[in-house]
Amino acid sequence: MRGPLETRLAAAVLFLAAAAAWTQQATVAFNWAFVKRAAGGAPAALDFKEKVNIGPGDLFKIHVQPLENAFVYVYLDDAQGELQCLFPSDFSVFEGASYLDQKFFIPGGDNWFALDSARGTERFYLVASSVRLSRLESFTTALGKSTGSSKGTARQAVLDEIARIRKEHSQLTMAAEKPVTVAGSSRGLAAAIQKAATRIEAPGFYYKLFRLEH
Repeated sequence: MRGPLETRLAAAVLFLAAAAAWTQQATVAFNWAFVKRAAGGAPAALDFKEKVNIGPGDLFKIHVQPLENAFVYVYLDDAQGELQCLFPSDFSVFEGASYLDQKFFIPGGDNWFALDSARGTERFYLVASSVRLSRLESFTTALGKSTGSSKGTARQAVLDEIARIRKEHSQLTMAAEKPVTVAGSSRGLAAAIQKAATRIEAPGFYYKLFRLEH
């Protein structure tokens, strides 16, 4: 029978082995932009290094371009406590041959996010993994089907799963983030947003929380 010390050592070895396994996983690489429509309609990247305050009528758009081994998930937990998966709208998109390197804009086309005048905090969760997060997808699907009093439980299950995944990978090497270099002189809204993007590279997993205060 193992003693307390042996049990703790065994647990530590298993934890380090799991962390090492994730570190050795394929690098997650994707481009990401969170922009606000400035005066004149031009998109300007938001700087989340400091507190971001917004006002009624401000418009926003998100850009995701998976480049390599990147299953990307974006969630919004709004000021009213409503949680929704903004990306992907359908998890089957991961199975398409054209998923990698495809340029996604959320919302699509000429649409933008517009926040109401209610005071509060909008939380955007960005999660990316080199493998599909089947448990998170399952909880998200259940949230979409939930109604009435079950919605609160389903919402919490998604948030708890995001927290669990983040904790599981908390020992991984810090991700590399750098500006995106866009070749050519393409014009238009999509091109302008891509030029405002950041390229993210991480060993196996990436997580970030963005807050908008209003």
